[in-house]
Amino acid sequence: MKPAGWLATALLFGVPAMIFAFLFHWLGPDLWREGISWWRIFHLLLVLPLVLMFVAALLGAAIDLRSVSCKGVRQRLRLSAPSGVVWLWAAALSGFMYGGNWADLIAVAVSWFALWKEKTTQKWLFVAILIAVFVKRNAALVQHDLQSVRFFNAPGFYSEFFSHFGPHDFMGLSLQGAWWIPLYYAVVMLVCNIGGEELWWRGYVLPRQELAFGRSAWVVHGIFWSMFHLFMQPTLWDTVRMAITGVALSFVAQRTKSTWPGIVGHSFGNLPFFLSLVKGVTSH
Repeated sequence: MKPAGWLATALLFGVPAMIFAFLFHWLGPDLWREGISWWRIFHLLLVLPLVLMFVAALLGAAIDLRSVSCKGVRQRLRLSAPSGVVWLWAAALSGFMYGGNWADLIAVAVSWFALWKEKTTQKWLFVAILIAVFVKRNAALVQHDLQSVRFFNAPGFYSEFFSHFGPHDFMGLSLQGAWWIPLYYAVVMLVCNIGGEELWWRGYVLPRQELAFGRSAWVVHGIFWSMFHLFMQPTLWDTVRMAITGVALSFVAQRTKSTWPGIVGHSFGNLPFFLSLVKGVTSH
């Protein structure tokens, strides 16, 4: 496994970022103008590239190992069976990414319990977790100022695309009574979105960054992962908000040396989309 320094990091994050930028800012609008259905656009712009990330993670692991051994690939991508403490960190990260009073309380309590179980000598981490939750909960204080810094003006396509995630329809298909849609979304996005991103970023890329950046790898990783989403973040506020959870996610991934907390936490972070679909299905 080769270290991923600044140049490799820029390529590993930059190439996928440019692909998504092309899809959402050039190809997508063209397809929309040509009358292609939202259902097809969704699969071309989101599902297909995420599947490719999933495959790239598996191929990258196999190339590093020079083997296609399932056990070896799982270990390389940090998918080995997690310990109890890893599950605690997964629960804490899930609360942090989902947000809300009770979720944040759970995040603090469970992460403190995880630190206690680890018998950590880094007492400052208890305070750091409190500060992280405080920053996340109060970040909206600078929202107005950061929103004034724009990276791009959201085109009509951008707004239209993200308006089709419920509660009335999903990519042009009526949600009312259609239980198969949230089930399909859950399976596709769990495998493609969560699986593709987590296996690529936290499973394949982060371990290589750790060889280059050591204990600071999670900071570099979290910031670059947040910047990867610039294609769908019109303002600086969107990027900062993403960075708060992105850095927390990468911290837990590096501390546990496991991809599972990211898979669980990322799923909870995306849960509002799924709940919006369920709301549309049950509406009358």
